[in-house]
Amino acid sequence: MNNRMKSFGLVAFYVAVIFLVGCIPEDSLQWSKDGSTGLLRMKGELYLVDGLSGELTKIAKDILPWPDISDDGKLIAYCRGVQCSNASENLKVLPAGQVRMIKFYAEKTKKNILDAGGLTDGQFPFPEEGLLLPGDYQNWAIRYLCENADGKLLELLGKEGIEKGKEKEIGYFRIVVAPAREPEKGRIVANSVFNVMGMKLSPNNKFLAYLMHTQEGQVNNAFEEYGLYVASLESDANMALVGHPVSLGFGWRPDSKAVAYIKADSKNLRHDDFIVGTLEERTIADVNDNLLAEATVLPEHGSAGTHRCTGENPELAGLIFNPWLKAVYGPGERLFFSSARLSLPTSTNDEPKWSVFCYDSVTNTVTNVLGPGVSSYTDEDMGVAQLDLSADGKKVLLPLSKNRFLIYRFGDGSVVLPIEEGEEFGEENVSALFPAWKGNDEISCMVSEKSHFLTRDKEEPHKRKEIVILGADGKFRRVLSEKWPDGLLK
Repeated sequence: MNNRMKSFGLVAFYVAVIFLVGCIPEDSLQWSKDGSTGLLRMKGELYLVDGLSGELTKIAKDILPWPDISDDGKLIAYCRGVQCSNASENLKVLPAGQVRMIKFYAEKTKKNILDAGGLTDGQFPFPEEGLLLPGDYQNWAIRYLCENADGKLLELLGKEGIEKGKEKEIGYFRIVVAPAREPEKGRIVANSVFNVMGMKLSPNNKFLAYLMHTQEGQVNNAFEEYGLYVASLESDANMALVGHPVSLGFGWRPDSKAVAYIKADSKNLRHDDFIVGTLEERTIADVNDNLLAEATVLPEHGSAGTHRCTGENPELAGLIFNPWLKAVYGPGERLFFSSARLSLPTSTNDEPKWSVFCYDSVTNTVTNVLGPGVSSYTDEDMGVAQLDLSADGKKVLLPLSKNRFLIYRFGDGSVVLPIEEGEEFGEENVSALFPAWKGNDEISCMVSEKSHFLTRDKEEPHKRKEIVILGADGKFRRVLSEKWPDGLLK
């Protein structure tokens, strides 16, 4: 990225881009490319959905957000939380770099205890830096320390202090890939002490990309930092770093040889002004579908991953970073991405304007692909950052505030808003479930009890919210969730 883009750091009003309050829904419904099979994550449980009947088949529980189903509907990928009762025993399932990290910080904590002559204000004096600091990750080091306490530590902490450390709750995150119709035959791809979410299977079903929470120190005021990792489903390389820190939306190139993502400038993360970012593409595999990665040389303090991707990594466009942003390939390797529009000079009273752009790999240019007819709906609604592109690349779903959305067709610039005014639900910038393409010509979405899709008499609301199927023209087809249990939707 050129120096002119980096120099925009003086434009303080773009603080709003980073600190704008919003919520990407944890629940999701995704479809195979032909729309025949869906994968539903609802209230922490995972279900397979028949695209015609809506019949549910429960697969697993304790599932983290954003599992994935392959384009052909044959594979699913998800991450589930696993509780542990013993740190020393469960270290055996974690990557070597994470094991070294836990033991390293256990020793650091032990030294702090010895230097302080015991606990500090009743708390274990954990180091104030490193990847194990956020959340409950540090519990692993404390549990390991207390389960393996020597005489000196026992003397300082006593039985009560040791038991206090052993009571710390620990768990890890298990990545699973399984046949959609035989989920019991799933295999464990990787385990991690760090939070993992956002699975994406490559189009050829040979790789899996995912997000892993790897952040130095406590969560800052801007956003939680996630790294993008990739696993080969045909080798032992299961945790290869692609880029860090990245936004939540990334996508595989149609040939499964590269991943596109949006990366933040790590040198700018602690600043009070806006964060500069880049749209990047990392080559993942060679012509024979071998993962381009090398094993990580483990430092003394350990590491989160096992490998580092070594493929080419061009920077395609400069932009203003936000963790909601998304990059997705269309047909012909056209690369679409969301971002805020930047125009200079500008007033400090201006609000960020959200849109969708397309990067042209032939001319190395970026084009705003949303016409003027749609800007009045999308300009100030950051939900559009989570666009959903149809398989043919001709239409896009743009989420709006309070669970409304619009359908935009690139060819003729037509705009359809299926959810009528007065039928929205929820809070500003908070979504319950994003709409999703079901094949090229159908859409699944959640509607409120007062939706005209559910009741003829608008004064008599439906009994609950439902997930309905609409046509690409926004017209009602059927209620998908009609036979689903109340506990999922109420």
